[in-house]
Amino acid sequence: MALAAVAALAPVLAASTPARATSTLQVVYTNLPYDVCVSFGRSGQETGRWQTWWCSTHYPQSYPGYSTYDLWAYVN
Repeated sequence: MALAAVAALAPVLAASTPARATSTLQVVYTNLPYDVCVSFGRSGQETGRWQTWWCSTHYPQSYPGYSTYDLWAYVN
């Protein structure tokens, strides 16, 4: 009986898988000035390389008190 229940649910689970399940979260660029990070993020979105992206603050150890930005994206 349990096997029949699992077999009946399998097609439903497969159909509910998101279309973009192959996208992976990556740090695309690192140690960028803020305006360059935003520019690269928009460019990648416009060319279809990714849809979701953001810039995060990065504090390099070699320059205490100085911040740069890393570009994160879900790459297709």
